[in-house]
Amino acid sequence: MAVPTAQKIREHLGSKYRESDEELIQLYVETHKFYRKLKKEVDKNPLMIEHTNKAGATNIVKNPLTIEITKTVQTLNNLLKSLGLTPAQRKKAVLSGSGDGSDDDDDFDDF
Repeated sequence: MAVPTAQKIREHLGSKYRESDEELIQLYVETHKFYRKLKKEVDKNPLMIEHTNKAGATNIVKNPLTIEITKTVQTLNNLLKSLGLTPAQRKKAVLSGSGDGSDDDDDFDDF
């Protein structure tokens, strides 16, 4: 997994980078670091775990860290949207920049 850095994100933004993006960039880098830690923990533990409730009954439940990973991924995606770096936003920018989209050499649709 590639580790994002503030510099890599600035490079992806290119001429669209603004100093006001810096806080979002730092937040993305820190959140991604948290995501990687969560992922390591989930990879070491089972997806389903035993849980004993207050009544003393033991049940099999989803590992709570998997829920946190989902929330963290959603946060990362929202930060990318705020920076204009989602695949859909990049494709839209390419299409609007080329006029008819005939120059589009992005293979994303073929994937």
